[in-house]
Amino acid sequence: MKFAILRIQKLKHPQAVRRSLMHAFREQDTPNADMERTPDNSHFGASNVAEALERFNTRLPDKVRKNAVLAIEYLVTASPEAMQSKSRSEQDSYFADALKWLRVRHGAENVVYAGIHRDETTPHMYAYVVPLDERGKLNCRSFLGGAKALSEMQTDFAKRVGQQHGLDRGLEGSKARHTTIQAYYARTNAAFAPLPKVETPAPKLRPEPEKPGLFATSDTKRAYQLDHDAWLHEKAVAERQQEQRRQEIKAQRDAATQTARRHEAQAQEAKVLKTKLDEQKIFTSRYVQKATKLEAELATLKGVVNLFSPSEIQAAQERHHQEAAERVQRLQAARQKAADEAYRTEVAEEVQRRIEALPKLLRTNEGPAYTLAKNAIAELTGVGGDPNKVDWRAMELATAREAIAEHGQHSVKVSEVLTRHSPGLADPELHALICQSLERVAPQWRAEYEQAQAKKLGSRQHGPS
Repeated sequence: MKFAILRIQKLKHPQAVRRSLMHAFREQDTPNADMERTPDNSHFGASNVAEALERFNTRLPDKVRKNAVLAIEYLVTASPEAMQSKSRSEQDSYFADALKWLRVRHGAENVVYAGIHRDETTPHMYAYVVPLDERGKLNCRSFLGGAKALSEMQTDFAKRVGQQHGLDRGLEGSKARHTTIQAYYARTNAAFAPLPKVETPAPKLRPEPEKPGLFATSDTKRAYQLDHDAWLHEKAVAERQQEQRRQEIKAQRDAATQTARRHEAQAQEAKVLKTKLDEQKIFTSRYVQKATKLEAELATLKGVVNLFSPSEIQAAQERHHQEAAERVQRLQAARQKAADEAYRTEVAEEVQRRIEALPKLLRTNEGPAYTLAKNAIAELTGVGGDPNKVDWRAMELATAREAIAEHGQHSVKVSEVLTRHSPGLADPELHALICQSLERVAPQWRAEYEQAQAKKLGSRQHGPS
């Protein structure tokens, strides 16, 4: 199965936001990233940690509660096999739709930064949302809700974004557990297992026999030799005994170290569990208070209901639902408009960035990147530098034809260069269109190149000797 994947993480401290952004921009060591592919990563809204933090801090209200969620970090990807089967343009289209969905859902102004990592095993997008409600206060619960709302959000994402790209929703109600009860008790018992004993006693070796003098008798020398041989044997036994004792002491010390580490880990785990338990108690108390309040309100409403007929109550309910639906439609329309405006701004910034990068591509002096830079600069020069007056589709097709039909370059490489560097393809939604166009005409251009090469080869073979 190919699943759409949407995950969230709440960031409650500025340092947590900063650490996450440093990872996002690769401004810290990232062992699981391929540094050669890091330049392929994309950034929307900021180009470094400092700019992202500035946008984040600007969005925060003047007063922030101590336990408030400062940012919601979203991760968007798909099953590894699903992402690997998609082309670069298909991946970009999926991520672009996901970013639009986030901006419509939470407001474009609250999505302060997003980026795409392509230097890890599975490409993925991440986005940072400041949960600022309509009153100008941090209100993460209004953005995410409880468990039911989170499940509904997953369903909505899969329906509006995932299905458009051949991806399904994950299994609803899945309750995966990271540690079984049996494993937990096994780990607990291991923490209190007795240490291995040191069974071997410390060896005792008598002093080495004193060698007799030069004028000692032969009997004395023979007795010394026998005694010294016996001492050497005792020494070898003592050394083996000492080595055995050293091994037992080392085993005991290593076991003690492991036990201490397990105790420390379990202490940390107990601390986390206690914190969660305390939070649960607070939530439970709040729910009890809320339930009591709702019961009182319900009793009041029952009294009010008796004053009206069923038809009058139904009409009032219908008016209320209609007004609520209209408010939601207006809010969705406003968010959609803001998201579209933000997207157009990003595309315009990307167009300018690509235009500024053309001289650097021109210095490569070969390959499809050089051909693109040469033709794009010529087109811009012809219209006075106004990118809106350039027929980018015609320029891109002309570049592709020159690269394939005249220079014999592969259509896949040409397609990658165009989608990555052409100012006319700054919008990821256009990538699929140019790729489809090249798929139709590239075989014909390739045939033209091969015919031209065959003609040149024939001319050299039949030319004057």
